[in-house]
Amino acid sequence: MNTQELTKQFNKLGEEWLKGYQVKEWQYGKKKYKFLPEQIKFLNSKARFQILYGGLGSGKTLAMLSKMLLLCWFFPNSEFLLGRRYVADLEKTILPLLWELIPNAKWYKHRVKSGIVEFFNGSKIIFFGLDALMSGSLSDIRKANQSLKGMNLSGFALDQAEEIEKSVFLTLCGRLRRTTSPIRCAFLNMNPANFWVYPEFIQNVNKRTDFETFQFSMLDNPYLPDDYLQDQLQHDENYIQRYVKGNWDISLLLQNNVFATEYIKKFEAMVKEPIAVEEGFEIWEQPMNKFYQIGVDGSEGVIDPSSISVISSDGQKVAKFNGKIPIPALIEKTRFIYEKYNKRSSLTPLIIPEVNASGQALLLGISDLNIYRRTTFDTSSWGRKETQKLGWKTSYQTKQALISNFQDLLRKDLVSIYDKQTCEEFKTFVWNDSARQSGAGAERSFHDDDVISTLLGFWEMEDKDIITSRKSLFEQFENYKEKKITFEKIGDKVKSQKKVQAILDRRSRGNAYE
Repeated sequence: MNTQELTKQFNKLGEEWLKGYQVKEWQYGKKKYKFLPEQIKFLNSKARFQILYGGLGSGKTLAMLSKMLLLCWFFPNSEFLLGRRYVADLEKTILPLLWELIPNAKWYKHRVKSGIVEFFNGSKIIFFGLDALMSGSLSDIRKANQSLKGMNLSGFALDQAEEIEKSVFLTLCGRLRRTTSPIRCAFLNMNPANFWVYPEFIQNVNKRTDFETFQFSMLDNPYLPDDYLQDQLQHDENYIQRYVKGNWDISLLLQNNVFATEYIKKFEAMVKEPIAVEEGFEIWEQPMNKFYQIGVDGSEGVIDPSSISVISSDGQKVAKFNGKIPIPALIEKTRFIYEKYNKRSSLTPLIIPEVNASGQALLLGISDLNIYRRTTFDTSSWGRKETQKLGWKTSYQTKQALISNFQDLLRKDLVSIYDKQTCEEFKTFVWNDSARQSGAGAERSFHDDDVISTLLGFWEMEDKDIITSRKSLFEQFENYKEKKITFEKIGDKVKSQKKVQAILDRRSRGNAYE
């Protein structure tokens, strides 16, 4: 069969598939794949976004690659992007299976240098490493974005999507505009994890109707060796539910969380809309005569956002800013919120900025304000000289101290947080072995900036100070209520006297009963 005949045959199959023909097995020559029920359901879905999740070795990747190949063959001149965080992982784990699925080596040409596979009918698959879009230098990010701008895609497939940031997904969605394809779709293949796909597609918090989810279980795959399956079933129940059965439940994902689930649920119950938004800050309480601490987790504004949290002396997070801004803008934001909460208080606010990396530039811009001083010991000369330095320096030990301080306040029920984004970050703030995160930090593809600025804001807030502050506010409120009641009684008395006087006046005129 020549190329033209092959193109016509597949195109006819594609037209039938669009009308409802079901793909159930794959057979060409000696190659035959009989698909499992969940794979068949996925292969015949026409949803714009298709989410494949489940256990290890459950057939997700096979199904994803099979469908991508079929769409390329069904519809000539289609163009798909096959992406993973690192292109080396793509070449090592995905491409061998892709070559195995293609029945005839004459059907395609692999341009290794450019990372493109071109098929007999003009369709293409582009291999793409997405790490430059997430963790590269500014020039790398710009270069990667530029290479994507010229693409007109029929679809894209992301393997290990839990390693991919939502911003990358949205960028690729903006490339789904190829008119040679009757449908434009995206496949996201992943293991259950606590990242942005969970609220977006599993919980479906935005009530989307343009997606379909497919759960795969290792137990449903009859082609796995029995000894391998038995080994997997020897793990704890949490592992079995997540990586064998493929269940995606938030309770399974919080096993490694730094902060206990009950505290996170308390915060979720407190969430409310801010009373105002000023200069990008969400405000839950305007300045009062309290003491305020301002935690600042700075960034250069390219990959990670900067975060500022304002904590009042009675244990409330009363204001917060989060955004990707350059250091000069962060300096202005910090100065603005400092002055705002300095005007009404008899006590000067204290800024606790994280000074690793870009934090040093922040210090230069706010050095005239009231900044936290840490104690260090200079051992470069004879003796052990104690010195004071501005700002908070994060290390493994100091991060543990931050967490311990906050945990203590949580146990005493002295923390109030109304911000939804901070609550979400607490869910993905986990213990880990990453040197960069000093023992704890956000899971992959997530941020922890609001968590860190919050912990900085609560640093060294003694529980007795919070209790005293709350008691003082309660007493002020009780005095206010008492004064208000007294005023109301006086008001009632005045009203009563006026009413009596009016009746007497009418009587004197002879019309008391008008």
